[in-house]
Amino acid sequence: MLVAAGAFLGSIAAGVLILVGCGGIMEDGPRVTNYAGSSVPAAAGFLFVPVYLLTYVVIRAVEGFPEKQAFGPAESLLVLVLGMCFLGLMDDVFGDGKASGFKGHIRALFKGRISTGFLKALGGLLVALAVSLPLSHNWWELFLNATLIALCANLFNLLDMRPGRALKVFLPALAGVVALNWKLMDTFVPYLLSVGAVALVLLPGDLSERFMLGDAGSNVLGATVGLGVAIGAGNWWKLGVLLFLVFMNILSEKYSFSKAVDSNRPLNWMDRLGRKGEKPGETEYK
Repeated sequence: MLVAAGAFLGSIAAGVLILVGCGGIMEDGPRVTNYAGSSVPAAAGFLFVPVYLLTYVVIRAVEGFPEKQAFGPAESLLVLVLGMCFLGLMDDVFGDGKASGFKGHIRALFKGRISTGFLKALGGLLVALAVSLPLSHNWWELFLNATLIALCANLFNLLDMRPGRALKVFLPALAGVVALNWKLMDTFVPYLLSVGAVALVLLPGDLSERFMLGDAGSNVLGATVGLGVAIGAGNWWKLGVLLFLVFMNILSEKYSFSKAVDSNRPLNWMDRLGRKGEKPGETEYK
């Protein structure tokens, strides 16, 4: 419990210090036009990388760096944070936005053009497969875990279309994942809380439109939740979550999540809560 609390508080402190210290670098980095037509820094989600690395090294140093270190949950999350963040950053920096959704990327592929979104999706699946190997006892489990992690990462990417939305979904989802993995209090929960701490640090800036998480951040959010479910839940529960993720990803190809949220009063209220220049319950985006 002390390790988990220390990881959480330490990650908040590290996240704030790095965010403040590197604010100028972020301002000079990649920028995108958001839903309101404003140009904002696009890859604040990269903050997950240095904070997680620092948390991992500090905890391992306190433990004395055991000679035979198994590839456990902390290492799995380390690979996901690094892999998903850099794949997302590639799309944030080099993506042209001409292809979107699975259909758009496949259509571009048939036209002889490989989009950065396609590379990100393929790379994300490969990273998820690599992480799932030590977690799985057979090919069925490998498929289940890898697709769950990859589709969860993509779903959070789809959610990150308005300020604060992906983070508002992630934080309660993370609470559920922490409860699911409570027995791994010393080996996994501290690292989950490190990611959650960075999410809390980023939330005010995301809501106020000072920056965006970008794919670099939303990928990490989804992959973290997916890994938590893959490690903490039984196969039947994981299958249920996977079916939900498949449904939501397919649904996104036909319907706008933003329009659906805007037309639902409770979701609309939560979605706008804390957002710059908007009041909960408004029905039109400014």
